[in-house]
Amino acid sequence: MMQLIYQLRGLITTFFYRWVIRPLVFLWEAEKAHNKLKQFGLIFASNRFGRRLLKILFYYKHSSLNTMVDGINYDNPIGLSAGFDKDGELTDAYPLTGFGFAELGSFTGDVCPGNPGVGRRLFRLIKSKSILVWYGLNNQGAEAIAKRLQGKEFNIPIGINTAKTNNSVNFVLQISIDDYLKTVNEFSNIGHYYTINISCPNTQDGEPFVNRENLEALLSALDEVKQENKPLYIKIAADLATDEVDTIVDTCLQYKVDGLVLTNLAKPSMSNEYLKEELTFDKGALSGLPVQRLSTNVVRHVYQRTRGKITIIGVGGVFNADDAYEKITSGANLIEMVTGMIFEGPQVIGEINRGLVKLLKKDGFSSIEEAVGSRNPLKQV
Repeated sequence: MMQLIYQLRGLITTFFYRWVIRPLVFLWEAEKAHNKLKQFGLIFASNRFGRRLLKILFYYKHSSLNTMVDGINYDNPIGLSAGFDKDGELTDAYPLTGFGFAELGSFTGDVCPGNPGVGRRLFRLIKSKSILVWYGLNNQGAEAIAKRLQGKEFNIPIGINTAKTNNSVNFVLQISIDDYLKTVNEFSNIGHYYTINISCPNTQDGEPFVNRENLEALLSALDEVKQENKPLYIKIAADLATDEVDTIVDTCLQYKVDGLVLTNLAKPSMSNEYLKEELTFDKGALSGLPVQRLSTNVVRHVYQRTRGKITIIGVGGVFNADDAYEKITSGANLIEMVTGMIFEGPQVIGEINRGLVKLLKKDGFSSIEEAVGSRNPLKQV
């Protein structure tokens, strides 16, 4: 009976979002729409009626989705990716919409206004089911955000995504490392895990920590402040060459990093075959469907190279349960999404989780852990 109710709820909310809400939201310019939706989320999560309504419309729970990763318990493996809640303002809303966890940020050591051109830093590619992003790490800075979140109780695991302040074209190794360390220290008793973002494609000085010597220096510094009860993950780009991925993976294994977030946005030049419309802006990087195959291939490769001994969070192009399950069976322990929620609606979170339950049952699995890597050649040897 409950499954029938959930199915009916999914059909109604999907129809309503697709034919009523989304056409209205898409009338706004993309960055304005993002800010407006955040405001609506804050309003709903701030009062009892709103919270109750969110839970009735979107929440879904099933015991087979429970999973433990690096000592942290997750009600389900579907989380919010960094890049949506850049200032950590909506943590009360995420559990009600069905997310099993949420990654906040990226937060930077100093206040960061992001790239110039407010109102022209996001572009929807509707036919491609993608967002062209040129934000450039805009956020209020680690100190202010940590002060606001200090002492707050979270109802789901929270990841703290840290990046280097995007304020200069000149890369100075020690200044950059100190910037990361400032954020890590500010959030030492806030959140459940850290993600060190070395892969933002929209910064002035590029991605200098793809270089092994630079990455070793950063990981060595982080090793000195790493907390035993808080896992540390590294987020890498979608469009690295295989040898670059291997260098990062091997270095992370050497420094006993707990896991990798795979992957960040993809540069348009790497995603041409998935683009269905011409770009009208010559900067930025792509989310959504154009990065789906790239990220899943990286998940599969990293799982093979590490022989499944390191945590993998899969990100990129998750729009339904099949997309999430492909990443899980390729080797991902957890899944993150943003663009799928924008195009499909917030009800897609519960629908993905409901679909995962069916897929697990179909394959004879009783838990997410059993499915991780099950269709990767490593598990088939």
